[in-house]
Formats: sequence, C-alpha cells, structure tokens
Amino acid sequence: MASVLKIREGIFKISWEQKDPEEYGYSYDFSKCNVSKNQVNRTMKLENSKWTAEFNKTEQEYMPCGEIGFNFEIIIDLASDTTEMKKTKHVLDHLLNLWIEKPLADVTFKFKEQVIKAHMMIVSSGSPVFCAMFQNDFKEKLERTVEIQDIRPNVFEHLLRYIYTGDADLDNVNVASLLTASEKYGMDSLKEECALRLSQDLNVENAVRNLVLAHLNNSLVLQQYTLDFISKNSKTICCRADWMELIKNYPELSFAAVKKMVLG
Repeated sequence: MASVLKIREGIFKISWEQKDPEEYGYSYDFSKCNVSKNQVNRTMKLENSKWTAEFNKTEQEYMPCGEIGFNFEIIIDLASDTTEMKKTKHVLDHLLNLWIEKPLADVTFKFKEQVIKAHMMIVSSGSPVFCAMFQNDFKEKLERTVEIQDIRPNVFEHLLRYIYTGDADLDNVNVASLLTASEKYGMDSLKEECALRLSQDLNVENAVRNLVLAHLNNSLVLQQYTLDFISKNSKTICCRADWMELIKNYPELSFAAVKKMVLG
C-alpha cells in the first residue's frame, strides 16, 4: 500500500508498505526513481530499465498485524536545480516551435497522400539512419525528399516529434507500430519507451503478439516482460490459437516460453 506526502513545492515522499515478501521473493523493482528502506539502506541498480533493490530474509520487518514485509520511503525531488530546468525548458520550447511552425524546413517526408516537413540537421541528430542518409550522396540528400512506404503518417509524425521534443505521446499512437519504426531508424530510447508501455498493457489476448513483436525488433525489455507474463498465465495462453501459431512459426520463441514456465 502506498501513500503520498507533499513535503514542499516540488518534493514528495511516497511511503510504501510491502507485505508478504515470500510471495514475490526478495527483489523489488521500481521504475524511474531511487529508493531506500528504513534502517536498512541498499544501493539501487539500473538493469533492463528498472531500478532494483535487494534485501535479505533477515532484514524483514514485523508489521503491526504480525505479518512480515518491508517499509519503503521514496523521495522524489522535482524542484532541485531550477536554473538547469529553466535552461532545458528554454531549449525544448525552441525545438517545439521548430516542430510546430516548421520555419526553414529543408526536407520533406512523402507519404501516399500526405507530406511532413522537417529539418535535416535535427532529424539526423536523433537517428543514425537519417544521419547516414543525409551525410552520403543518396537520392534523399540530393532531392531533399524521402519517400516513406511502410510506416503510417501518424506513427512517423510521432517518431519525428520525439526527436524534436523527447515526448513520445504514447497515448495517441499505435505503440507497437512506433516501436517497429524506432527500431528501423535506430532510435533506442524511443523503442525502450514503447517497450515499457506495451509491457504495462500485457494481457492474455496480446501476449503472444507482443512476444513476436519483441523478437522481430530486438527488444529484450519487452521480450523478458512478456515471457514472465506468459509463464504466469500459461494455462490460459497455451489454450489459445495464437499460441499454436507461435509454435508453428516461431519454435525458438515457444521453446523460450516453455523453458520459462518450467524453470521460472
């Protein structure tokens, strides 16, 4: 159970009581934050996009009700170094304006019934694929036009917007398609954001599809989350038609999933 206390403007304390550690083992994962446990401190480690702290069995605490568990306090500071934050916002505001207004745009991404204008130097800075394309004497560099045939305009627009602003806006796009596009253009940070969002939305209907998506786009983060989910819901998922298709078309993936079910 978690509770939030506002200490002062921009600084919050989140208290989290975790009961029954036996059920989950002794490893706890937290995304995008640092954490310390009362009386017993542990250094957080960043692995596979998760901050992880580990506690020994002897470091359990007894709750008032007689159960055992852990009490955590997380301090989130959104107010420190306001000068640097203002500088960052200043730069981001200018880049956002470039994205919205498109002044001096010098490259056109052409779709079947739509075009998207952008700035060659900016998109090159955010994608090694675009950088190579515009550094060498390819047709796209000479004509300042790039034809996009395998990505929908809305998805590609989100990809470019991320280069300008760092905002993926995942609530308004097909996240699976954006993950595929980010893999194609070598945008690892965007791919990881997409993978984490898909990992949060796993269910028995999309688990197999996401496992294949992770495999095809080299997303170890999404693959690991999905294998864990399939292992925990194996009885339901293994009765589905898409599981049989997985065995037929991707035997190596089905083997990895079965191995996870057996070994945990």
